[in-house]
Amino acid sequence: MADRAKTISELPIATSLSGDELFVVVDDPSGTANTKQITLNNIFANSTANVTLANAAVLSANTLITRNKQTPANSTITVTKGTILFDDDYLYIATDNNTLKRIALTSF
Repeated sequence: MADRAKTISELPIATSLSGDELFVVVDDPSGTANTKQITLNNIFANSTANVTLANAAVLSANTLITRNKQTPANSTITVTKGTILFDDDYLYIATDNNTLKRIALTSF
């Protein structure tokens, strides 16, 4: 039987996926491959993600949860434009690389 294995760089790039498309995950912590398959529907449930070739992503979801509460040291920390951070008092948004602005949070 011929060896049909490919390196990652030899795999085709998917530019348009449907919900039943598969990701293949190879977990090998102990040296024995354990291969799993996951559909996009399993990952995103009721949300959709569209990735363009320009390396931008749009996520549409009923609920978006970010779990890493972080208070930045100052408004010029090393951060990528578009990054969103939060703490108990503020929502921080990187409006440019290494430039954060904040919005005060209040109860309603």
